[in-house]
Amino acid sequence: MAGTTLTTLDAILKNQYLGPIREQLNNSCVLYSRLEKNEDNVVGKNFTIPLHYGRNEGVGARAEGGTLPTAGNQQYKECIVPMRYQYGRIQLTGPTIKAAKTNEGAFLRAVDSEMRGLERDMKASMNRQAYGDGTGALAVCADATDATSIVVNSTAKLRVGMPVDIMVTATGASTAGVVGDTVASIESATEFTLTTGVTTYASIDSTFSVYVSGSRNKEMMGLSGIVSATATLQGLAVATYPWWKATVQDNSATNRPISDTIIQTAIDALEANSAGMATAMYTSFGVRRAYQAMLNATKQLVNTQELQGGYKAISYLGGSHGSIPIIADKDAPANKIFVVDENELSIYRLADFDWMQEDGAILSRVSGYDAYEAVLYVYQELGTSMRNAHVLIGDIAEV
Repeated sequence: MAGTTLTTLDAILKNQYLGPIREQLNNSCVLYSRLEKNEDNVVGKNFTIPLHYGRNEGVGARAEGGTLPTAGNQQYKECIVPMRYQYGRIQLTGPTIKAAKTNEGAFLRAVDSEMRGLERDMKASMNRQAYGDGTGALAVCADATDATSIVVNSTAKLRVGMPVDIMVTATGASTAGVVGDTVASIESATEFTLTTGVTTYASIDSTFSVYVSGSRNKEMMGLSGIVSATATLQGLAVATYPWWKATVQDNSATNRPISDTIIQTAIDALEANSAGMATAMYTSFGVRRAYQAMLNATKQLVNTQELQGGYKAISYLGGSHGSIPIIADKDAPANKIFVVDENELSIYRLADFDWMQEDGAILSRVSGYDAYEAVLYVYQELGTSMRNAHVLIGDIAEV
């Protein structure tokens, strides 16, 4: 590979890796791959969605010769989908780049390791965020304990080596919390340790949550924020616009056995309250196992259907428009089922996945180090055009 230059390496990064990363991100994640990617309706840095929420009420029956109904009109409101900015970053050392001149294979293996790893990590982050509420909270801390580890409701979304902040959930205050630390170990399903030298975390209690460092309130919106009956979304507050809410069917925090009646009630509510139709149900592996166990106990056949990308899902035969897949995903929250109309969900994208290269080069010198870096980015947000076309079933016991 004699005569290799940074320009040559830029071409390798651009041509050899961007295409596969784009394809993998669109096809390897169940929820993320099924959502429509929308690049229309952009206004400045945001997307505008017109909503039709009211009918012409200038209708009515009258006696012969009576006064005609007062004229009415259709009711419209616009909502704004703001952008969220996602980045992935790699570094190549000077010796690694130098090796490209004498050993092309070794260099390509090094680049491949970094780029494929970045691909997997970006993919995992997008799918995880698609189930969140936009705050970026990965776990909620437990009550204060005089211990050297952090106790949380679940460590499922934490990984060893992950940079994290522990902040007050409501305000983002970091006083008595942790900023810029790293997960050192996952001790159990509800406990992890940090690399910091702090000897006690008694000041951290249930008012704190764990976030990817620097990401609080900056992550992409997900189903937990969209399929809600209370939260403000896309600039519209439920208190002001009561029609702008999803249906939530829970059991007052007490987990209950799953049943066809519970599922059918949610589907009926979706179709009764909106112009949408249920096209998919997203849930955890534990809820799917509970549903399979219920079918087996009642001697019902477990019907399946093929999904795009080679995935399979249990098929629920209860929708007005045919069968509905029950899709289990590792990133779906426990004890919940999101019943959604995917036609009313979109990834609104200002910029597709690309390398940062406005200065003319993908590889840029890292000041003060014998290294070069490359940054992959995407500007996008998950939004909905019909919030009442989604239903959350909460408090389902897992198996």
